[in-house]
Amino acid sequence: MRRFLPVVAAVAALCAALPVAAATYGQPMPAGDARPIATVMADAAANAGEPVKVQGRIAQVCQKTGCWLMLDNRGQGVRVRTKHAFFVPKDASGTATVHGRLDPVEMTPEQAAHYAEDGVAPEGAREWQIVATSIAILPAAPQGPR
Repeated sequence: MRRFLPVVAAVAALCAALPVAAATYGQPMPAGDARPIATVMADAAANAGEPVKVQGRIAQVCQKTGCWLMLDNRGQGVRVRTKHAFFVPKDASGTATVHGRLDPVEMTPEQAAHYAEDGVAPEGAREWQIVATSIAILPAAPQGPR
């Protein structure tokens, strides 16, 4: 048994060093680097209607169907919608890379009510959203012993 402990420790260290694959939803993620949400949203009007590839921390996910999620980067957030073309897990967490079109959206009362059901009511009748074609979720890093 004592001879196997170094082998087990070496295998565990190797596994911990391997990159964790992202789970991709929707279409395959296009090549290219993702920009932080804060960078894109700093000049949202210039990016309106354009395809963007952004990255941020998953702050919340639609608990009804997984049809939207909120991404955050340095306090700057954006709602990402799938338009029911695909869904993400309701318990998704960690970092997400999103490819889609950035649009200013006027909320209908029905949309606002749907978002409010999950505790993320829009602050006004208008918000910026990304209509996603692809979402890649990298799981949150496991917390080590304290």
